[in-house]
Amino acid sequence: MLSVICVLRSGGTYDASWVEKLKNGCERHLPKHVFNCLSDVPVPCNRIPLEHDWPSWWSKIELFREGVIDGPTLYLDLDTIVVGKIEILRNSVDFAMLQSFWKPDMVGSGVMYFSGDNVPTNVYTKFAKQPKAYIAHHERHADGTYVGDQAFIWDCMKHEVPRINDYLPGIKSYKMHCHRRLPSDASLVCFHGRPRITEVDHDWVRENWK
Repeated sequence: MLSVICVLRSGGTYDASWVEKLKNGCERHLPKHVFNCLSDVPVPCNRIPLEHDWPSWWSKIELFREGVIDGPTLYLDLDTIVVGKIEILRNSVDFAMLQSFWKPDMVGSGVMYFSGDNVPTNVYTKFAKQPKAYIAHHERHADGTYVGDQAFIWDCMKHEVPRINDYLPGIKSYKMHCHRRLPSDASLVCFHGRPRITEVDHDWVRENWK
């Protein structure tokens, strides 16, 4: 059975209500699955405790910790709205990341897929040795793209990462595809930054994010 997992690190923009709304969206469009959350606070689903105090999105690196991923798993950022059927072409790839919306030759970590086989645990073990150094290295970049956890993961994978877009149809960017209307073929809408979900007012948002 497919698992869906998200990450909630306390002290930031998101709280357990975002976990609940993402969970509810998955239940509406993905009937058979298990929903988990890596978190350091109580959440309305099965909680996998975070073991480190890595800030913000860097807590996502714990997804690569040995034992966290057990079987086919879809990772979703909390600023994702599930708006349609989630259908993954399974057993096609061991690990895949989102194709960057702004730079197609790069990747994003807002949506990731793990087959459960050959999880790249080297991402976690490498980061855990020098987290402050890697955070500082990927804190900012001249063009604002090669930053954050996705840049670190991309480096660990030697820039050879299959794109989840090839295995899960209908992934959209709010900024690029949905700010006027919701495309009929959309399954997931990624907000990736500003505006946040709470800063927009559309019927389709109210219908799907609750």
